[in-house]
Amino acid sequence: MSEDKAMSKAEELNKRGIIFIQKKQGDEALKYFNRAIEADSNFKDAYYNKALVLLALEKVEDAIKTIDSVLIKNPNEGEAYFEKGNILFYYKSDVKGAVELYNKAMYFGIKNEAIYYNMAQCMEATGEREDAIKWLDRVIIIDNKSIEAMTKKAEILIDMRRYEDAISCYDGILKLQADNEGAYHFKAVLLGETNKVEQAFETLKAGEEILGKRELLEFDKCLLYEKEKDLEKALNAINAGLEINDKSTLYLSKKASLLILLEKIEEAKEVYDSIIEIEPNEMEAYFSKASLLMMNKENEAAFELYEIIIGKSDEENPYRINSYYYKALCLKNENKLEEAKEAYEDAIGKYNLLIVKYPYDHQLHLLKANSLRDIQKYTEAEELYEYILDLNNNLAEVYLMRAKNRLGMKKEEEARQDVSLALKITPDFKTVVDLDEELRKFI
Repeated sequence: MSEDKAMSKAEELNKRGIIFIQKKQGDEALKYFNRAIEADSNFKDAYYNKALVLLALEKVEDAIKTIDSVLIKNPNEGEAYFEKGNILFYYKSDVKGAVELYNKAMYFGIKNEAIYYNMAQCMEATGEREDAIKWLDRVIIIDNKSIEAMTKKAEILIDMRRYEDAISCYDGILKLQADNEGAYHFKAVLLGETNKVEQAFETLKAGEEILGKRELLEFDKCLLYEKEKDLEKALNAINAGLEINDKSTLYLSKKASLLILLEKIEEAKEVYDSIIEIEPNEMEAYFSKASLLMMNKENEAAFELYEIIIGKSDEENPYRINSYYYKALCLKNENKLEEAKEAYEDAIGKYNLLIVKYPYDHQLHLLKANSLRDIQKYTEAEELYEYILDLNNNLAEVYLMRAKNRLGMKKEEEARQDVSLALKITPDFKTVVDLDEELRKFI
């Protein structure tokens, strides 16, 4: 058989294999790619297509061997180095190995957007973000309409806190693609972060003029109004978003939090009820409503919700874990001291079991310490607070909880120091301290 006929036969078999890829019949596709290779062992496309099918069948090592077959025949084949690099990067998370192969591919002539983009991803994965941007710039030089490269560049610039440069990227994207909702969103968010609130609103308005009302952009408006402390307008923006999708639990949760800030407690409760109706097996809304009820001194109703959370969720659900403590606290607040003590001791037992499994989880230790404090086991609680702060001395909440414990131990000066440390770490906790009858005197 002549070389031309062999090539023709290999191409025909390869095309048949591609048809079976389109039909998602991997095993049949492999059969034809193998036949194509038998017809012409130098027909590289069949090897690459075979490797693609093997990856889809999760036979990663076999895919690598298939690409290696090309390199054994032709060690200068740049495309094969590129394909093998992709396998190492995407399927084996071997960034170093992928970079070595991409460099070989470029040495042997592969110089295109795809390899530059993948090099950028490798650089990003290794923390070399400046180098990642340089590779993305190469992509953009070749294809100045690459939305993908511009978007990736903007993401990296945001990670580097180079917000102005990221905004410029989104401007470039919007010039090319005026209906890119994500670009309007991120540009507005970044303008808000850099205190250019008016420009942020203008960006969202421009997006609306092209896209119409969008949930995401309404949410952005809400956050901007909230930043400006205009809670009524923030609430209006959320309501506008809910007109688009009244089942959005993200919007409903935000609406509830705004209603709480506006002291519209009954309306907030109704919103949480709506979320529970939409997602009856998600515990966040139950827990948020229970917290609101406690804040409103409706401890019995809150207790019932904590019981529901404990009964409906699995043992390691964080809302269930927190509910052990808050259930006991509800009883204490209702002056049911014997029941409260029993509930606290039950909570401590649960936390002990979880701590064995997760010894470095500071939240578990904190819940246990708070439980010990509430049943006046101040010395044991003090030891736990100290241990938590030894693990991480930058936890403002722990200093506040320890301050309350130290008040129980009649160590007022030490409590004052803890409050001071907490506010130094997180100044916004001043609002929390203001609401605490025991701690507010230290401000």
